[in-house]
Amino acid sequence: MNRDQRRQATEQIWRGLSDRLRQFVRSRIESTADVDDVLQTVFLRIHANVDDLRKAERLESWVFQVTRNEVVDHFRKKRYEKGNVESLEDSDDASEENVNNELAGCLGMLIERLPTDQRRVLAMYELDGVSQKEIAIRESISVSGAKSRVQRGRKSLARMLKECCEFQFDVRGNVLEYQPTDINCCQDESVL
Repeated sequence: MNRDQRRQATEQIWRGLSDRLRQFVRSRIESTADVDDVLQTVFLRIHANVDDLRKAERLESWVFQVTRNEVVDHFRKKRYEKGNVESLEDSDDASEENVNNELAGCLGMLIERLPTDQRRVLAMYELDGVSQKEIAIRESISVSGAKSRVQRGRKSLARMLKECCEFQFDVRGNVLEYQPTDINCCQDESVL
């Protein structure tokens, strides 16, 4: 690819995926400035490597993988910048992952308990990274209707989580620890 073709390809990817990528990154990173930095780096990487992609049907998954990697790199850099070099070397990633896996399983069960309309849109928005505009199209509702369902679903889920567990958060809002207050809250209702 020559320089103009690469630029055009990158611009086309930006037009097609930037909103979804921004939402994806925003769901993981709190600071708007950091979201912008991550997206800028993602598109620099895409621009530099777009001609290496051989199959167009893999473009979207490749772009999201590049984005996921950059989000991980962002958090690694933040930890390093704070002088926590030891925490990078000695961190117990397995225990962090276990807490996340446990909570992800619990969230999945709690989402299943939401009313059908909230459950569908929340799963699309939070788990699949579908934009609210796309949800509106898929559900044949207005964009404001999609936004309302997402907000109601989030509020319902937050209420269920507060009834279920006590949480300890770090400064960025990530869960450090949790203690169930209701032993049955994260169990499959079909088993109860």
